[in-house]
Amino acid sequence: MKSIQQCGCSRRAFLRGCVVGGLGLAAAGVSAAETRRPAAAPRKLAPVFHEAAFWEPVAGGRVRCLTCPNMCECGEGGITRCRTRVNRGGKLYTMTYSRPCVIYVDALEKNPLYHVAPGSNALATATAGCNLTCTYCQNWDIAQVGPDKTRNMDLSPDALVGKAAERGVKWLTFSYTEPVAYYEYALDAARIARQQGLKVAVVTAGYINPKPLEKLMEISDAFSVTLKGYSQEFYQNVCGGNLETVWQTLRTLAGSGKWLEVVTLIVPGMNDEEQGLRKLARMLAQLNRDIPMHYLRFSPAYKLKHLPQTPVKTLERASQLARQEGLRYVYLSNLPGHSGAHTVCPSCSRTLIERVGFKVLRNQVKNGCCPACRFAIPGINLG
Repeated sequence: MKSIQQCGCSRRAFLRGCVVGGLGLAAAGVSAAETRRPAAAPRKLAPVFHEAAFWEPVAGGRVRCLTCPNMCECGEGGITRCRTRVNRGGKLYTMTYSRPCVIYVDALEKNPLYHVAPGSNALATATAGCNLTCTYCQNWDIAQVGPDKTRNMDLSPDALVGKAAERGVKWLTFSYTEPVAYYEYALDAARIARQQGLKVAVVTAGYINPKPLEKLMEISDAFSVTLKGYSQEFYQNVCGGNLETVWQTLRTLAGSGKWLEVVTLIVPGMNDEEQGLRKLARMLAQLNRDIPMHYLRFSPAYKLKHLPQTPVKTLERASQLARQEGLRYVYLSNLPGHSGAHTVCPSCSRTLIERVGFKVLRNQVKNGCCPACRFAIPGINLG
């Protein structure tokens, strides 16, 4: 059998060629199959047809969805690319309203949100569907299908918020799949949550149009955005999206005053070039040096099961490059036991928050500051 070198191509080119043409969502490195504490038992249910928030009619009874840049146009009975909205009688309806397929009590660190109430839990929810089609999707069994293919719960926005109150958590998070796919449900639940004194976090790929994003920002406190790579080629061929749209989302969030953390899952041979990683970190630092940057280790999944895990040295090098480009808070979020999960004071280098996995072992932040040098550490309810 010939080696990659004997075949006349580099290892990077070989790995890239293995995935071009395949499509499927990037999640933030957390599999839906992992052990969690369920909050309700899912089952097969008929959809609730709730009118979509952003759409317009077009000629011949067709409709156009305006929620995300896919701008899907559908005839009667047609379904959008995210598999969650349908044309019925010349109107666009969502099929995910009140039909979550995932509800768990999770640590906020799992999203990942490291500068938001460290050690606190949230009620996390999701429905089926995603408007991107990443080949390395960690939750492909619920993200790359519609609500007709998942076992769902019957939970209105009010009932969902009630679940959070029952469990005594102060945060509601939309994660696991893509909140853009269940936008209407997330929006209404978030409004109710805020009215009842809960805080709301959105875990998203940031592939959303400006007006829907503006409405989402009005009722959200924190965002964890997956910036999947540094090149349009990667976004188009691996994720089925557009890089500039995500950067526009990041620019909007960075200028909004909402808390923002950014995540990049590094796939060997696909988005791990030093020049590209350096460029990504530099652009993020230009928005705000205090935006926490999380690098996640790729684990073979979905259509990329043939690729290796990300080498630890690659992740450590990415972290080093990000700090060289000026980012103050850089994390390796899914390497249990690695010191890259800790929060370190940028001024005196004291370790302030120690983590193992998603568990906070020690938090020394006092009134939002380093107790040693009084340097202000940005975030929400840090300690």
